[in-house]
Amino acid sequence: MVRQILHIDVNNAFLSWSAIEMLKAGKSLDIRTIPAIIRRR
Repeated sequence: MVRQILHIDVNNAFLSWSAIEMLKAGKSLDIRTIPAIIRRR
């Protein structure tokens, strides 16, 4: 059997989910329209 590695990048999904929550909360800035960096701690 050949070993396969699956990498899933959820940073973009996290930004989208955060943007939707911010817009639902009444914020006017859509963070999906600006460059962003996810910093892991």
